[in-house]
Amino acid sequence: MQQQDTGSAPAAPPSRRRGDRRAQLARIAAELFCRRGYHAVGLGDIATEAGITGPAIYRHFKNKQAILTFAADDLAAATRDAVETALARATTDPWSRIDAIVRSLTALVIDRREGAQLYQWERRHLDPEDHARFTATMEWLVDTVAGLVGEGRPRLPEADRATVATAALSAIASLATHRTTVSARVAQRGLRSIALGVLATGLPPRLGGELAEESPVPPAASRFVSRRERLVVAALRPIRERGFHAVTMEELGAAAGIGGSSVYRHFASKAELLAAVYYRAADRLTVTTSTAIESAAEPGEALRALVDAYVDYNYSDSDLAAVYRSEHGNLPDDDRRQLRKVQREHVEQWVRLVMAVRGDTRATYARLAVHAALNIVHDLCIRRQRIADAGQIKHLVFAALAS
Repeated sequence: MQQQDTGSAPAAPPSRRRGDRRAQLARIAAELFCRRGYHAVGLGDIATEAGITGPAIYRHFKNKQAILTFAADDLAAATRDAVETALARATTDPWSRIDAIVRSLTALVIDRREGAQLYQWERRHLDPEDHARFTATMEWLVDTVAGLVGEGRPRLPEADRATVATAALSAIASLATHRTTVSARVAQRGLRSIALGVLATGLPPRLGGELAEESPVPPAASRFVSRRERLVVAALRPIRERGFHAVTMEELGAAAGIGGSSVYRHFASKAELLAAVYYRAADRLTVTTSTAIESAAEPGEALRALVDAYVDYNYSDSDLAAVYRSEHGNLPDDDRRQLRKVQREHVEQWVRLVMAVRGDTRATYARLAVHAALNIVHDLCIRRQRIADAGQIKHLVFAALAS
């Protein structure tokens, strides 16, 4: 018998509808936070992207901080669910379980490509308790993968298990750090190969034994350099840790030993100071990598020199490298466009060398491998408590590029 049409579809339960809407808004917000930076996004921006009015957001969240917290919790819950679902379906063989986790996490990053980079930078704006909760999930993820690696490779030192697990997860997450056009099938295949290759690699012994925690106090510029130079140096650590919008010119001036309005004699605005930091980083990177490869006789030698130079650059000056990677959305428009060209050319230099060395690698796969390698360097070099030295990071980069 045909059911009578009442003129409207059955309403979804209010709690479920509200929960779905909150999750939708949080994912939209996460994408905007990752694209523009947390402080550069307003509630009105989120509302516009969601196709609703600004006041309507307050039916779901009391403020922007609550949206960030929900987005971080949602990403953490999705990560745990992806891993637990994969383990429930896999066999007891450790490598089968690892492969299942890699596939499941890759699918998650593909689905949330625009917002998955939340794990990297915007989580620094979480309240301490929320930040600790999110970090605990990331640590659980590394521990889970490292434990399975230990089962599959019992002779691998325990410290190295965590290192290769962290690097493999960075490789998977790298899809969220760039905008290379790639199909879901190619991304799944390429990132799975890279992650498994990294997890299967061995690491050389650490030089010098135990790794020391990176100094909590940034190096100060020499008193003999100009005040402008001292401002550039002093700006790096605060911007890295708190974000561009959370620091003031007066704070940066005080850190550089320059009082009051005197800072504006050297930079007309905080954005101009940030641009100076970016040009400094871009120039150093260009000179460092170009000098390294200019005397190479063949592609393999050039690629080795490029990897050495890039890792050493990030490892020795992680504050500069971190700001360079995280704050491009806050640059003045003209500077941002110019510096993006520099960044793209740097990536293309890697891609050309990888393709010349590999020979049989398509450009899309080469770009996936290059971005995975760069993200491994980034994630391992910016850690306060480092888990790998520069030599081990270089080894992981080659493992990613060879997969």
